[in-house]
Amino acid sequence: MVSKVFEGTNVEIPAVLANRDRRVATQAQLLREHPSQVVVACKLNIPGPVKNSATIQAFFTAGLARLEDQWLACGQPFEIATSWEDAPTGPERFYLLYSAGVTVKEGAVHFEERQPANRLFDLDVLITNGGESHSLSRGDFDLPVRTCLICGRPAKECGRSRRHSVEELQARVAKLIDEATAANQRETVAEQLADQAVKAMLNEVVTWPKPVLVDPVEHRAHPDMDVFTFIQSATSLRPYFKQAATAGLNFPTEQPAPLFFNQLRLLGQRAETTMFKATAGVNTHKGTIFSLGILTGTVATLKGRQLPVTQLNVQRVVKEMLANLLATDLDGLKHGQQLTAGERQYLAYGQTGIRGEAASGFPTVFKYGLPTWRANWGMNQNDRQLTTFLKIARHTDDTTLVKRAGDPAILAWKDQQLDRFFELGGLTTKQGRQFLVNLEKDFSDRHLSLGGAADLLIATIFLASVMEGDNDHGTKD
Repeated sequence: MVSKVFEGTNVEIPAVLANRDRRVATQAQLLREHPSQVVVACKLNIPGPVKNSATIQAFFTAGLARLEDQWLACGQPFEIATSWEDAPTGPERFYLLYSAGVTVKEGAVHFEERQPANRLFDLDVLITNGGESHSLSRGDFDLPVRTCLICGRPAKECGRSRRHSVEELQARVAKLIDEATAANQRETVAEQLADQAVKAMLNEVVTWPKPVLVDPVEHRAHPDMDVFTFIQSATSLRPYFKQAATAGLNFPTEQPAPLFFNQLRLLGQRAETTMFKATAGVNTHKGTIFSLGILTGTVATLKGRQLPVTQLNVQRVVKEMLANLLATDLDGLKHGQQLTAGERQYLAYGQTGIRGEAASGFPTVFKYGLPTWRANWGMNQNDRQLTTFLKIARHTDDTTLVKRAGDPAILAWKDQQLDRFFELGGLTTKQGRQFLVNLEKDFSDRHLSLGGAADLLIATIFLASVMEGDNDHGTKD
């Protein structure tokens, strides 16, 4: 079976030679027009008659993006002079740099040797010196010679002796490109999931009017923070969510799932430090770091294993990860120990809070959050999120609310108020909207908070985004 890498057009020797002449002429023209700059001509070493394909071109483009990142990190500005990336003879691109030739050459060799697949790149560094142009070779600077992709001997030696067949070389090239392509795809997925996580957090904080929570208009129940505090916190946590996604994408299937949660928890503890630094010590997203980190890692795990992101699969992976959570965190707690707010709630009232919600596979999100989100698709974004939040709040024993009130009896009062809101037609009626405005004022006057429900709204928005992106809308089992 031919690898997708080589699903392209066969190129005859005359076409290869003509393209070589084209490359030489392009390099000479660039050096004449830009004598003070360094020219870097980039191509790939692809054995056999197929020099280009969709897979080869994607590999080439992704690799040069990393090369550009390397230059930017070293303070080496560059321009793209010209390219022919869809040519049957293979993709090529030409850069202009203002750095010293030796510096560029050393960087090119570093890039070519940095990882196995990069060895397929041929980065020719050319300069003009004393009116003469020439290519800088590795030997000019005592840099290591290119080695064979298969045996590790000097590449020129193997090439002259034809030590390896074209079929052997193609198999090795296909393996390198396939592995690099898979890594690039994982990187893209991790970036996307991190973006979706932060977007969910930002969507939550701008939703208005949420009773007793920070929004763009009101934050009386949280005088130590405002919407800008939340924005700073959310954006600071993006690297954490990318780490959580990367961990999930690469977690070995043979390892026990609770070990993955331990890894996420370590990352989350570091993320808390990042959050507090961004907010000058204010706790904006500690619960979100826990719950959304778990869900980001879970979704990434499913994607890494090429499984659909469905309710059944998400809940299965989460429950496997958190199988030991309640026993580890809550069994054996005693008064007098240094406890978190959630641990104190458990000892006082037996409420397991977000730990119990997560260990059960986030049932509130799947039973109330996502169904409400889908049922209100015709609403504007704010009202859809607000309705979903209030439905979640109605069906959540919010430990943050209990902590603020100092009495779990507040939960029954909260449920009565939200039931009345929905009886009045919710946000679809004038009476429902006015009731919510009054309820928001009542909550704020009493300095109550529904922080736990806010975390579950973020989880709902995130999962809705992921599931809708997979085109299954979370409806499959």
